[in-house]
Amino acid sequence: MRDSSLSPSSRLGGAVISDRIVGALLEELRTGRYAQTDRLPAEVDLAAELSVSRTVIRDALSEMERAGYIERVRGIGTVVNRSVLNLRSRLDQKLEYYPLIRSFGSYPHADGIQIYPVRAGEELARDLVIEPGDDVICIKKRILADTTPVIYSIDYLPRALFGSRDYTRIDLSGDIFDVLERECRQQVASNVAHLKASCGDESIRAAMRLAPGEAMLLLDEICYNRLCHPVMRSLSYYTNFFDFSILRKLL
Repeated sequence: MRDSSLSPSSRLGGAVISDRIVGALLEELRTGRYAQTDRLPAEVDLAAELSVSRTVIRDALSEMERAGYIERVRGIGTVVNRSVLNLRSRLDQKLEYYPLIRSFGSYPHADGIQIYPVRAGEELARDLVIEPGDDVICIKKRILADTTPVIYSIDYLPRALFGSRDYTRIDLSGDIFDVLERECRQQVASNVAHLKASCGDESIRAAMRLAPGEAMLLLDEICYNRLCHPVMRSLSYYTNFFDFSILRKLL
């Protein structure tokens, strides 16, 4: 796995080397050589097995500990938290619609896609740190698991992110994080989400085929790039198809 032309901070296909190591270790913990273990080998042994430096291993383990997959305990070693490892839909982590739906054994796809410009009102302008009246691109879509509607999403992107390009000639129908990175050179580093129960308006209820009185979970998010500037306001309505969890680390 070593590539001598890349430093530990270099990017491989958009991912830092330590991120790749995290992915490899999680796969080994779930289905590979460490699937039956309650502890990981020492850093020096992991570095040798994965052909990377101890610095890369240390960075990867730090990330895994922050995510709650492991705890590094002095005098004991790196302990695996299998309860956290087996969680598949965590609200405290980045949620990508398609991988999330696939984790439930269903086929994800989108329909009812609408893309059109709007003028930012006071609230949207404040959220995106733009001027009221500035152009914003609104993207609406319904996400299905097989034939069942499970998510209705509304994303607002400042028109300025696309520069002078004609956004109508750009494919904005795919994963919104990919769109931001590919078309706007904006990588979402964090978001602030507010969770609430919502019945949605009549058009959303009809699209989601909700029963009378049935509510959805609304994630109202503002997404920030690595310079801590907001690049998107996102409203995602989830049906009870999902069973979400949140990890709260206390130490």
